[in-house]
Amino acid sequence: MRHRQAAPHVVEGLAAERFLILPHPEVLTCMQRKTADYDRWLGGMRRLRAKVMGK
Repeated sequence: MRHRQAAPHVVEGLAAERFLILPHPEVLTCMQRKTADYDRWLGGMRRLRAKVMGK
């Protein structure tokens, strides 16, 4: 997401005095999965890194 796209979300979050400002609903889902099962999330990140790095 480019800064021009994120800016309205940040302004809205600041106006609402939210602690956590997310640019997209998918980010919340990712965070929820991460906190629900950290080991599984780490495994997924390792697989993603291997795929991206070509290993």
